[in-house]
Amino acid sequence: MNDESFVIRTTQRIQAGDYAQARQALETHLSARAGDARALDLLCKLADRSGDYAHAADWLCRSLEIDPHNHRAYCFLGYVMCKLGQFEGGLECYDQAIALDPAQPAYWCERAAALAELDRHAQAVAAYEQALVLDPAYAEAHAHLGTSLLSLGHTEVAIARFGQAIALDARCVSAYLNRGNAYLQKQELANALADYDQAIALQPDHALAYANRAAVLKHLHRLDESLQSSDRSIALDPQYVDARFNKSLTQLLRGDLDEGFRGYQVRWQTPTFAPIRRQFTQPLWLGESAVQGQRLLVHNEQGLGDSIQFCRFVTLAARAGAQVIYEVEAPLYDLFQSLEGVTSWVRQREPLPAFDLYCPVMSLPIAFNCTVQSIPATTPYLKAKPEKLAQWADRLGPRRGPRIGLVWSGNATHKADQQRSIALGDFLNALPPGLAYFSLQKELRDTDAQALAQAPQVVHFGAALADFSDTAALCTHMDLIIAVDTSVAHLAGALGRPTWLLLPHLPDWRWLLDREDSPWYPEMRLFRQASAGDWGSVLHSVRAQLASKRW
Repeated sequence: MNDESFVIRTTQRIQAGDYAQARQALETHLSARAGDARALDLLCKLADRSGDYAHAADWLCRSLEIDPHNHRAYCFLGYVMCKLGQFEGGLECYDQAIALDPAQPAYWCERAAALAELDRHAQAVAAYEQALVLDPAYAEAHAHLGTSLLSLGHTEVAIARFGQAIALDARCVSAYLNRGNAYLQKQELANALADYDQAIALQPDHALAYANRAAVLKHLHRLDESLQSSDRSIALDPQYVDARFNKSLTQLLRGDLDEGFRGYQVRWQTPTFAPIRRQFTQPLWLGESAVQGQRLLVHNEQGLGDSIQFCRFVTLAARAGAQVIYEVEAPLYDLFQSLEGVTSWVRQREPLPAFDLYCPVMSLPIAFNCTVQSIPATTPYLKAKPEKLAQWADRLGPRRGPRIGLVWSGNATHKADQQRSIALGDFLNALPPGLAYFSLQKELRDTDAQALAQAPQVVHFGAALADFSDTAALCTHMDLIIAVDTSVAHLAGALGRPTWLLLPHLPDWRWLLDREDSPWYPEMRLFRQASAGDWGSVLHSVRAQLASKRW
């Protein structure tokens, strides 16, 4: 069989899924011609189809033992190493390939891709730029350069690069896909949707494009279409965990809590949650068996606001007969002592007592078939300690009028912080005179500290708020709390305090859409952005409502 016939026949076997015959043919061929670039390329294609990258790495290493100057073999080995998750090793292989033949733009692109996987985006940019010095018309290099620029926050420059890639190759799917991501970051939703649609038109089996399309449709509040796009993504790639996870969030946002919470279990398979998943030999309890008399360990799992919102389900487990052992974060430990039904308490990271079953707190809704109509929404389900109330009454002193608690920003590291936090200067402009304002924030950002220094009408306690038991007492002394979506907003709701919650156009799933109330917190009123980024109309409404409110 000549070389051309060998390539055609082996390619056909790979495409037909006849991996064993393809592997045997390649091994026979490479035994005689270890450095054959076309055979090594087929070896990588076989690895892509079969997932057997370790076998490909072995043959590539054998090839390099015979011919250590084979730059193509180094490049192929770099590719395989990266597929095995060994990006540093892959980078070394690409460096060897470049040292042997620095004039190959593809090698620089592959090196850049490995650097990007290592989050070394500035170095990746330099490598992509070198590829473009060698080949200015390299469309994929422009597209991937744009992706690294986007990761560095250079959105406009990235969009321009994606445009260059498309101008050079109108069928460059990655350019459309990643430009769509850039437009989504900028909240240019129509442009993002158009780019995702174009990527799908060019590659109808692109699961990621459908998943990203689902995300932008959710931003547009077109939830049914978003779910359809998620379903298509999952049908194309049933193992696409992020698509399944994001579908569950859309179901929850739509108010399909029963299906949504069950789908939300897939979170433990995502890169974000898999590292923090607790592993116990005892069974996971999701309500499928009677819990009467069983020692049930409940542990918090995510943010403090999540813990405050979902701890109410612990009481339901106790009423079902469980002896609840509740593991709680240290800042919440004292506050949560007021929660009904807990048999014993454990601070997070302390040794656990014996138990029979366990359940993460945000999985408890599954056990109780939670729907919007059946949310256990009786408040308060948390209460401030009497001694803390007395201490804060002394600290606050005599009343000067209605007391308004303020929360304008959350955790700066939260992925949605830019959408949900408000600059204090803007927040202050919404506050009419004549009322007593109190900061419920413990930490201040530098810019907010400067604004607060110019706002004597707002009292800030800072470090005096030692933990959430202090914040709970201060909240309880407030007549109204105005907050963005943070843990303190959940605390105010759990305490049953009148709360005005200020929400971005696409809120977190728990606030649903198109309603001014919350089924989770009866005393809460929701103020929503009419369009993405429009805090101005929200703050205008707050000011008008405050000015006209009868106390």
